[in-house]
Amino acid sequence: MAASQSKEIFLPRRGSQVSSAASPDVARSTVADTWRWMWPDFLMRVIPLTIVPFVYIAIFRLPLTFLGLAWGNVPLQVGVGLLVAIAMTVFAIVYRVYIVGPWFRWPTMSDHFLQGFFYLLINGPVEELFFRGFILAAVTQWTGWVGWGWLVSTAVYTLYHKLGKWSWRSVGGVGLAALVFSTLYIALPGPRSLLAVIIVHGFTTSGFLSWGDEVMYRRWKRKRRSSSGTQ
Repeated sequence: MAASQSKEIFLPRRGSQVSSAASPDVARSTVADTWRWMWPDFLMRVIPLTIVPFVYIAIFRLPLTFLGLAWGNVPLQVGVGLLVAIAMTVFAIVYRVYIVGPWFRWPTMSDHFLQGFFYLLINGPVEELFFRGFILAAVTQWTGWVGWGWLVSTAVYTLYHKLGKWSWRSVGGVGLAALVFSTLYIALPGPRSLLAVIIVHGFTTSGFLSWGDEVMYRRWKRKRRSSSGTQ
């Protein structure tokens, strides 16, 4: 879109055509745009992050529960997960709008569904399997203290986003979310289960990377309407 501005934003894989509150037009994010980064991301990141934890427990002959692959108290996990997810979704959108902004791309409805499917059902479960289920548990096993597992899993999850060339403002938001993810995982009673934290993770990521752009578009639209009304 010719009227859009070119700038490296917080997630460069979305491309350089973005809009801001000052843009006369709005850049769109379509299924084709998302698929362009999603399939190599799946091959190069999602698959390896999935394989490594299972290789670890196979080598050391550990049960699946070591990785948090247990239902635990399902009503508690789902209830707490949804409550925290709502709060974290609001946090992610507010952080996206006021701290990371002002650049955005407005997803089409079909692109919202594709991104939501990926963040909620693929990315969230895989990242939690690796960072909480594997790293937190493995470090706790090696050191004998869950505090080290909490610290290392939180730090590694936060800093690994710099590999995707995220801005430090965005990484700061990831770090705050990571504190919640790691704490929630070890705080709930009963056998450790990834269920609640997967729910929270999926909603948080969707709020930050998809729904936050929708909110920014709505703000852009309202400002454009207000600007037109005052002329």
